Amino acid sequence: MKRGILIAFLVLMTGSVCARPQKRAVVIDTVCNAPLHEMRAVASRFCYQFQACPDSLFEWAYLGLGEEEVKPSSKESRDVIQLRYKDRVYDPVHKTGDVAIDIYVLGIRWWKDQHLGSKYRLTRPANAQYPLTAHMTATYSGSILEGGDFILRMEPLSENQTRVHYEFRLVFGKVLSAFVSDKMWHNAIEWRFETILENLVECAETGTVQPKRRGPK
Repeated sequence: MKRGILIAFLVLMTGSVCARPQKRAVVIDTVCNAPLHEMRAVASRFCYQFQACPDSLFEWAYLGLGEEEVKPSSKESRDVIQLRYKDRVYDPVHKTGDVAIDIYVLGIRWWKDQHLGSKYRLTRPANAQYPLTAHMTATYSGSILEGGDFILRMEPLSENQTRVHYEFRLVFGKVLSAFVSDKMWHNAIEWRFETILENLVECAETGTVQPKRRGPK
């Protein structure tokens, strides 16, 4: 059985409907104790694997996000919604990707053959060398999400330190956004994006990511 990727938004459609934002984001500024070229390589590796071979991210970038292939027992489970990767198409020239996925809720497949498209760019200002910005945009074929962005802006502080600005943004579908409360966002989603950044920085600093159990702070 293929691994079930832990979807970044862990949501069940329960609760009362109220006005809640469609757009949610994790924004973090930090310092990586590694040269710029190491942080850049890690950012490019993450984006490439996200587009071309997402299962590989479980070996490092997704460590600590939760258990894999465990059927959630209740709606309170952190892993109540899972994505399972299927077909993958990657264009190395244009750096675009398309991944077909099935979506499971409480171990039961609710949606089949949904598509997650993505495009990656590495840019710098027109009149300056830095900062470098790794930017991956994502589109989704269904109604759960309208899109998303991964942004990693990097600027050298010294030969062995890099200033990092990180953003992971989601735009939920109009209906689904009404059910994503602030508490749900914090407990089930936000900490996962924070953990991804911690893993990226650790990989740049040490060359690897050590397994560790993490969860909402």
